[in-house]
Amino acid sequence: MWQRRVRWDRSSVSSANESPPGHGLPSGIHVSSSPLGLSLIAEQADLGNLSTGGTLGLGRVKEATLQSEPGFMPAFRATVLYGEDYVTGDPNEPITRPDLTGTVYPDDGSTPFQMHSGGIQVADAELAAIVATNTSEGRKIPYGAVYSVWTPTFRGGDKAYSNLQKSIFVGSETVSDSGTPGEFLVGIRISKVSPVKTNITIGEEFP
Repeated sequence: MWQRRVRWDRSSVSSANESPPGHGLPSGIHVSSSPLGLSLIAEQADLGNLSTGGTLGLGRVKEATLQSEPGFMPAFRATVLYGEDYVTGDPNEPITRPDLTGTVYPDDGSTPFQMHSGGIQVADAELAAIVATNTSEGRKIPYGAVYSVWTPTFRGGDKAYSNLQKSIFVGSETVSDSGTPGEFLVGIRISKVSPVKTNITIGEEFP
């Protein structure tokens, strides 16, 4: 087992309330600029192959902090304990799928709650080099340069945190090495997805 130090930084995300290029109609979906931030230190281990094909790895979270950015409700800061990420690699495609679960303990002393995140990431040689070498060479993977989407969910906790349970979140990441050997940086932007009313009904989606 080897240890690596991972920092998830807290970054804002731009609102997306318009159709992507090439689409003439709005989708009825809005991604808000209300991010959360997570910082963690993890140990990773190779757990071998799956009987169904593919690979399995474990990222055991040793230390972690979750907190909201300005504008997100509820506003909070918390410690994440008992975190484990069972990452699977597809047998026939260059794709990995995170499966991260941890228990969130708010600093205000309220009831702990569960955090879980699945997702999907397409393999990238530059990204693999950052993770594998753990050296400082100025390598950077900007947001959107690699298809990496996280889908955090939350369960339990006090009523004040019920907004987390009743919402859909998506996250995007950036990765770079740091000035400290053995440490690399991961930035994640987590935003809430909400519906937006349109005048479009079934049969009118494609002009």
